[in-house]
Order: sequence, then structure tokens, then C-alpha cells
Amino acid sequence: MNVFTMVRRAPQGVLCAELAPLLTGGRAGAVVADLLAELLVYAQLDDRQAGRFGSAGRLGRAFPPRSAGPLDWHYPLNNPKPSPVTDPATEEDPAEKPPSRLGDGPDVQERTAWPLLSAPATVAEGAEFDVEVGLRVDRDPEVGGTGALRLPDRDVVLELVLVYDPAGVEPVGWSNPVALAATGTNPHPRTLLRMRALGGPGLQDRREIGVSFHVGGTLRGYASRTVVIGGDGGAVLVEPVTSGRVDLGHLLSGDSPDLVVVVERGADVRGQTLVWTARSPLPGLRVDAGPYRCGIGDDPAGLARRTRLRMSAAVDARDAVTTLVGLGRDIGDKVPVPIADAVRAVIAHRAPRPPSVLLVSAEPHVPWELAVLDAPEPGHSPFLGARTALGRWVLDTRRPPPRPAARARADTHAVISARYEGVPGWSRLPSAEVEAARVAASYPPCEHVPPLHTVVLNFLEQGPRVDVLHFALHGQCDPDNAQDGLVLLAQSPLAPDRMVPRFLNPEQVSGLSLRGSPFVFLNACQVGSGGELLGDYSGLARAFLAAGACAVVAPLWNIDDIAAGEVAHTFYTAVYTGKAVAEVLRALRSAVHPRTRDGAPATTLAYQFFGHPNLVLRRTKPIIGL
Repeated sequence: MNVFTMVRRAPQGVLCAELAPLLTGGRAGAVVADLLAELLVYAQLDDRQAGRFGSAGRLGRAFPPRSAGPLDWHYPLNNPKPSPVTDPATEEDPAEKPPSRLGDGPDVQERTAWPLLSAPATVAEGAEFDVEVGLRVDRDPEVGGTGALRLPDRDVVLELVLVYDPAGVEPVGWSNPVALAATGTNPHPRTLLRMRALGGPGLQDRREIGVSFHVGGTLRGYASRTVVIGGDGGAVLVEPVTSGRVDLGHLLSGDSPDLVVVVERGADVRGQTLVWTARSPLPGLRVDAGPYRCGIGDDPAGLARRTRLRMSAAVDARDAVTTLVGLGRDIGDKVPVPIADAVRAVIAHRAPRPPSVLLVSAEPHVPWELAVLDAPEPGHSPFLGARTALGRWVLDTRRPPPRPAARARADTHAVISARYEGVPGWSRLPSAEVEAARVAASYPPCEHVPPLHTVVLNFLEQGPRVDVLHFALHGQCDPDNAQDGLVLLAQSPLAPDRMVPRFLNPEQVSGLSLRGSPFVFLNACQVGSGGELLGDYSGLARAFLAAGACAVVAPLWNIDDIAAGEVAHTFYTAVYTGKAVAEVLRALRSAVHPRTRDGAPATTLAYQFFGHPNLVLRRTKPIIGL
């Protein structure tokens, strides 16, 4: 009996526990990473399969055999023919579209209506004007938003919440929310609301007016349009808001979050204000809808840069935690008081179970997950993302419309990891290599994708459909530099036998059309950071959503190699017991509190989740080695 046959019979957890402490950054650590990666894969083989490899040798495509040539042990240069990781009989899963659970039974009948939001194209400063809101039979091409509304086919009371910057316009004789009854005799109700156009320095001429539609406190849709304020109210050419709608269809038809918070941009010229609204479907809980205004200064992107630098410079766990609590208190001070009160009310209402919160935001830079709304208590995590199961979504006007879901299939995986040995500027990540091997071994079938830039692009757009994409790589956020995104590899143009880094950047991902709607875990430094492009939300997480991903998990700053692997292992172990993705991440964050003195709290708190806060990954295939 050879040594591989012996260790194959050892429990996977024992192998990891005994070898993981040896994963250092030096050559010895790299050797241990190779060994552990092989063992994790080899441990899943039966005796007949194991016999093919004898007592030594590297295992298949995941870890090609080493030979004299520098490229031989890296990756095939041509795109390999992908293995069929999907079952053709289940290529299209009709069960992926979840039934509506918005306070009705699974067999509730629904009907379709379109948002009505009508207002003058131009209004003179200081003048009053009417805004007509409600439902209509067909689509208004001058109204942007979520598109058609799906409503219960019965008598319902709609709650409409108008979203506007209070510095730019104000209501006259009414306040949010506005109730409308949709009945069999009046299926498309409407009403006129009076508003006044305000003037002042620093305001844009173009003012956004939006309206969110709720049934029983549950968000059903959103619509917006632009009104130009200024002059004498005469005719001015205004472009219709028709390019790129925010499609919240699956999000709105899935399990309803306990609180929905929408963050829009204000009307000021310099873009220093945000407008907040909130609604909750919980019975007996009153939440002031807003809108409420807050300022975020003239350089919110600078906050994101400073946070990345602070976390990179943290010398120990206490330094990281103290810094993040201080940052969280600064962020919490920017949350409007009524919105913070709504969060506290939902937390109290749901206690002891943490509530689910959806944050739909047009603002890409501020990590609201870190907001500290109350004085920190010893032994308790004070962060919003630890007190609530929080998912965020991009309020974007760019194509293509993302489609979040409350349920997603997770039967097939693909992993992308790299050996950065000899790659200039990038050290090897032993734990990331083991992490990729462990994911592949634990959750078959799994496709190993060589980390060559062209191969990865081809796989993402032309490869077999997979349900979960897991990246364990180096990453970097530097939108003003060519080195931005996931660090993949390519042949050096000067020395073809050597590998050089080549980045998979947000623009390249945004140009793809992913097969299916995979769940994406980007376990790489800084790639969760957002930015702005042509005035809209940008970044790698947003790019994967735009390409068709159902959800994305990604860190905002540098993460520790070993700790990141532990986070991934804990994450998949928990989500495949049926727990929601946001709840798993919340539980991880909840272990970090002001008195945390060990571990890697900066890594634990780095992860941001873009997706439905009640998203559950459904796996029907066997799980190996847990």
C-alpha cells in the first residue's frame, strides 16, 4: 500500500488541521501547499482511480506534472476542451424561478401593470407643479425604473413612496407614503400630488423624482423621471429616461426582506448628497419612509482608498478592529437618523433572529455594511453587517439589467486559481491553491479552469454552464491604472517560456454574457471595491452582475491568504446546510467585536455581498469530505 492510498483513508478535516499550520510564505510552505492540494483531490478517488497514479505524480488537469521546461508545470497555452460538468437534462432548471411569497400563498394569481409617473418636462424655479402617480395599462417610454409591476390579482392597497432630494423639490400638502386602492372596478388607480420647485446655489437644473411601489410593505417596483428646474418653465429639450432599466424582477418576487433601503443621488451639482428612503413589510412596524438627505463630502472615493491603505497597514488584530470601529462610527453618523431608527426598529422587531436588509444603492464607495449606529458594547459586534443579514444591490442605469434571485442552483462549480511562482511582482498563494483544490474536491462536479487570461475569458463566455464560479487569486483595485482587477497569467511577449501577470478588469467582464446566472465568489484582494464610470456604478462586482451573475461575494481590501481560505471553507460549509448567503456572512462578521485581539478580523470584515439578502444556494449533488 503506497502513502497516497494510506492518506486517502484519513478524514479530510484531519489532513487540513495537521498540514495547514505549515502553510508559510516560503518555499517550504509552497511544497506543503502542493502536497495538501494533491491529498485533497486524491482523497476523493476510489481504489481503481487511485491506482492510475501509482505512488507519486501530480493529479490531472488541476496540477499538471512538473518537467524541465518552465512552462510545462504551469498551464496549457491553448484553451482546453471543457469537461461536461453539467447534466444536459438539467441545463435549464425551471425550478430556478422561485414562487412569489409576498404575503400570499404559492398559487396566488398575479397581474401586470405599469408605473405611472407623470410630471412637466420643465418647471420655473419657485413654481408649484403636479406629479401624477399610480398605475397604467402600458409602458411610458419617458419613465425609467424596474419595468412592469407584478401585483396580486385581487383588491390591494398600494403604498407609494416618492423619492426626491428635499433640497431640490418639496411636497405641498401631502407626505409619504401615499396609499392607493387597486380594485376590480379601478385596477389602475392614480392621484395628483402637488410639489414646489426649489432654487439655490449648487443645485443641478435636472432633478430626479422617483416612486417606489409597495404592497404590504414589500417592494414591488421603482420608477423615475427627470424634471428640469429653471428659467420660466418654457419648452426645453429633455432626453427621456429610457436607457437601461434597473430590473428587480426576481428580487421583488422572491422572499421579501425585512427592510428595504434605497439610496439615490441628490440634486446637487457636485454630487455630495444622497437621498434615502426605507420600507418594511413587517406587520405592526411603522417605518418613516422619507426621503431623507445626507452629505458625503466631495471625495467619497477617497474614503475607499484610505480604508484600503489603513487595512494594509494594520499591524495586528487590535489595530484593525479599532480602525474599523472608528471608521464605522464615522459612516454611521452619515446615515439619516430616521433610517437608523428604522434599522433599530427592525432589529428589535425580529429579535432574537437577525433581520434581512436589502440596500439598493447608486453610491459605490461607502461600505455601509461597516456602519456603527450605536455605541459599541464589549463582546458584541457593532457593525450593521453583523447585526443584520445585509445584501446590497446596484441602483444602476446602465445595461444590461441585473436580475437578482432569492434561490439559485449550486450543483456545479468551477475554480480558477494560479501558481504565481516566478511571476514578477506577485508572490505565490499557498492557501489559495489549497482552497481551490478543497472546493473542487468537496463539491463535484467541478471544472478546473487554467488561469490564463484568454482561457478564462473563453470559459466565462463559451464554456459549459456552471452554477458557482470560485476565484482564489491575487487582485487589485486601481481604476486609474492598467493593473486593475483579477491577476491572471499570460505568456511573456519577450520570453515565451515565462509567465507575466495580465489583469481581468471590470470592463472586460462587463462585456461578457455569462451562461446561466452563476453565483460568483471573488476571493481576491480589493476586488469588491466600487467606482464610477460615466456617472454610474462600476467595479468588478458590478461587472459580474451586469454580465449575468445572480450574486457576488468579494472583499473590499487586502485579505490574508490563510484567513481567506478559512472564510471560503466556513462559507461553503454553512451555505450548503441551507443557510442564506447574507446570514452566513453576518455570522462571520458577528465574531469581530471591539475586544477582538486575535485572528484576522480585517479579512473577516472585508467581504461585501451583492445579492438578495435571503438568497439560498440549492445543492442536490453529494458533498464530499464534510
